[in-house]
Amino acid sequence: MTHQTLNWALALVSVFATIGSPASANESPAPEPAAAGSTETAQQGVLVFKPEDFAASRPNTALDLLNRLPGFSVDSGDNVRGFAGAAGNVLVDGQRPTIKTDSLAEYLARITIGQVERVELIRGGAPGIDMQGRSVVANVIRKSADSFTQVAQLSDMLYTGSGKNLPGWYYQATRRANGRQYEFQLSRGLSYDDSVGGTGSRVTEYFDGTPVFFEDAGTEGDGVVHTARANYKGPLFGGSLSINGLVSQDTFKSESLFTTATTDARYSGRGSNDRGEISVNYARDLTSTLSMEALVLSKLAEGVGRNIGRDGGGDQLFSVNAEAGESIARAVLRYAHSPKLSFEGGGEFAFNYREQSIGLRVNGAPIALPASDVRVEETRGEGFLQGTWRPNSEWSFEGGVRVESSTISQSGDTTLERSFVYPKPRFLATWSPSDKNQVRLRVEREVGQLDFRQFVSNVSLNSGVLTAGNADLEPDNRLIYEVVFEKRFWNAGALVLTLRHEDISDVADQKPFSVLVDANGDGIPDDANGDGIPDTRLVAGPGNIGDGTNDAILFNLTLPLGRFGIKGGELKIDTQWQNSEVIDPLTLQPRRFSGQRPDNIQIDFRQDLPSMDLSYGFSWFDGWSERTFRLQDVEHLRLEKFLGTFVEYKPTSRFTLRGELNNVMPYTFQISRASYDGPRNTGNLQYIQTERRNSQILAFVRARYQFG
Repeated sequence: MTHQTLNWALALVSVFATIGSPASANESPAPEPAAAGSTETAQQGVLVFKPEDFAASRPNTALDLLNRLPGFSVDSGDNVRGFAGAAGNVLVDGQRPTIKTDSLAEYLARITIGQVERVELIRGGAPGIDMQGRSVVANVIRKSADSFTQVAQLSDMLYTGSGKNLPGWYYQATRRANGRQYEFQLSRGLSYDDSVGGTGSRVTEYFDGTPVFFEDAGTEGDGVVHTARANYKGPLFGGSLSINGLVSQDTFKSESLFTTATTDARYSGRGSNDRGEISVNYARDLTSTLSMEALVLSKLAEGVGRNIGRDGGGDQLFSVNAEAGESIARAVLRYAHSPKLSFEGGGEFAFNYREQSIGLRVNGAPIALPASDVRVEETRGEGFLQGTWRPNSEWSFEGGVRVESSTISQSGDTTLERSFVYPKPRFLATWSPSDKNQVRLRVEREVGQLDFRQFVSNVSLNSGVLTAGNADLEPDNRLIYEVVFEKRFWNAGALVLTLRHEDISDVADQKPFSVLVDANGDGIPDDANGDGIPDTRLVAGPGNIGDGTNDAILFNLTLPLGRFGIKGGELKIDTQWQNSEVIDPLTLQPRRFSGQRPDNIQIDFRQDLPSMDLSYGFSWFDGWSERTFRLQDVEHLRLEKFLGTFVEYKPTSRFTLRGELNNVMPYTFQISRASYDGPRNTGNLQYIQTERRNSQILAFVRARYQFG
C-alpha cells in the first residue's frame, strides 16, 4: 500500500477502536431505530432481526428491511456465467434464489414484509449454511402461514429540464396455502441514463494551430423493460421443489446532438433484447445429518442494435445482432457431522455460447472490421469441497477448494480452441471475542471470467474509436488477502473496516495487437507489396498485459443519531479507496488499471417520524473518476458530486407514497479524450476533446398499495 493509503487505514482503525468504547457507552441512552439481535445468537455468529425491530420505518419488502440492517449492504453478485460465481450475499429460507436474469434486489423487492418472519445476519460462517463464498450473508426466513397478497404500483419519472416523463407500473400476486407458494408478476420497468443532460457543450482543442472548436451539446437516454414472472415452491417426495420462469423484453434509445451555427452532428442508438429463463431447484434432507440440493437452469437471449451517425463526414451505420444462451446443472451434498462441524461438496456443469455479428457502413459502403462475425462456446465444469468448523463461540474456520476446468472454442472469423484449469483454494478464519466485536481473515484465489462480447469488435461512432475483438484473451486470476474488523455499538450501530490486497496475474486491460488487413472483406488477407506476407495493422482491444496489484480499503459506518438529539435518525457512510498498479504495454511505465475508480464515497441520511407517518432523507455521492488507456487515446470520465432526496408517506400499512428529487445540486458529467496520431508512446498529441453534460433534476413519484 502507498503511504497515503496506509495513513488512511491507521486513521480508520483508530476510529474503529474508539467508537463504542466504555466512555461512549456511558453517554445517556436514547431510542434507536432498530435492534441488533440477541446476545445469545450473536455469540454464535448470527444476529437476528425481526420486522418489528424496524417498525418506525415501516418497510414494505424484504429489500427495504435489508437496506436498514446496520453494517450490511445488499450485493447482487457478479453478472457472470455459471451459478457459483454469480452468488450474491442474501439467502432466502437458507437457499440462494435460483434465477439469474433477475437481480437479487429485484427478487427481494417481491417479498412483502408480511411474508418475512425474521432475517439472520450470519457473520464468518455457520455450520449447515451455504455462505456462497462470502464472509457475511443475510438469510431471509419467510413465514409458513397461509396468505394471499396482491401488490399494485404506479410510478413516473419526470425530467424537469426537458419535460419528458417515463411512466411505469407493477402488479404482483402471491398465494401461500398448504405449504405451497404461487407467485405471478407483471411489470413495466424503467431504464434511464442519469448522466445525460438537456444542455451541455463539446470543446475540441487542437495542437497543430487549428482554432479551438466549440459546440453546443444535448443528450438523452432511456428505455423500458416489460417482464412477466411466475414462481412455484412446494413439497415433493419429502423435499422442496422450486420452479421459476421469466420472459422479458427491453428497449433502449439514446441521442446525442452537437451543433454550431454552421455544423450539425447527430448520433442515435436503438437497441432491443428478448430474454427467457427457466430454472428448477430441488432440496431434501436425506438423513438427520445429510442433505442435498440440485439445480437445472436454462436461459436464452436475443438482441439487435442500430447506431446511426450523421456529421460532416457523411452517414454512418453500425449494427449488432447477437444471440446468447446458458445451460447449468448443479448438485450439492451437505453433511453436518455435529453442530460444530459440517462439510459440503458438489459439482457444476455449464454450457454457454454467444453468436454475434457486427457491420459498419459509411455513406452506404461497407467497411471491413476485424472479428466481425464470431461464435464463442464454453464448456465448463467445477468441483468443490469445503468444511466449516466452529470449535467454540469465539472461533470459526472455513476452508475448501474449487477446481474449474473449461474449454472455450471460437468459430467464424477466427477458429481457435483453448482449455484452462484453475484450482481456487479458500480459507476464512473468524474471531468473535464478544457479541459486539469480530475479526475475519480471508485468503482466497479468484479467477475472472471472460466476457464473450470482448471477442467481437465494437465501434463508437461518436468518438470514432475501434475496440478490436481479441480471441487470445485469457481470464485474470487474483490471490486475495483480506482482513475485516467489525464493531457493533449503541444497539443499532455498526462499523466495518476491510483491508484488502490482491496479487493479480494476467491483468485484463486494453492491449495493442496486430490483425490481418482485409480491406475488401472477402476473407482473403491483403498483400499490398506482393511479398507473400499478409499485411497487418496495429489495433487495440481487451487483452492480458501482465501482472499487477490492487490495494483497497472499505469503510462502512451505520450511526444511529438518537444520542445526538435526532430521534429516529440514522447516518450511513459507505466508502471505498483503491490503488492498483500494472505496467503499461506501450509506455512501459506503471499506471492504474483502465476503468478503475480510485474512490467511491456515499453518505445516506434518513429520519423516521412515525407520529407523522413520514420518513425523509438524502443521499450524497462524492462522484467518481476513471481513465481508459487505449492504443491512440486516453479517455477520462468524471462525474461530479450529486445529491438526491426523498420523502415517503405511509398513512397505513397498505399504502405508500414516495417522492424523490435527484440531481438536486447541479453537476456535470465530463468525457475527455486525448487523441494521438499514432501509438500514444510515440505519436504526437493531436487534440483533446471534452464533452460536458449538465445535469437536470429528475423527479420520481411512486404509489404502492397492498391488498391482503
